[in-house]
Amino acid sequence: MAYTQVQVFEPIEVISHFHNSKVDILKFRWNNRTYKVTKIANIWRLPDNEEGFKSHFTVICEEAGILCELAFYHKCLKWEIIQYDSLV
Repeated sequence: MAYTQVQVFEPIEVISHFHNSKVDILKFRWNNRTYKVTKIANIWRLPDNEEGFKSHFTVICEEAGILCELAFYHKCLKWEIIQYDSLV
């Protein structure tokens, strides 16, 4: 399997559900395309000097065949796609 990780660091729009201190990411829009999130594989938090802290999510989008790392900046409530890789 070839490893084709691509770093992008671009803003995205996200449809998510926040409940009981948990986040469920349903879909996100990037480059005029909507991606349905099939599974959240991993979640972690990192300190951020400007934003306090940010949460990172590894998400799987089976229909599109990609694995993505998304970041949520808690202070400004913005989302960003950090990187992606092909599932194939």
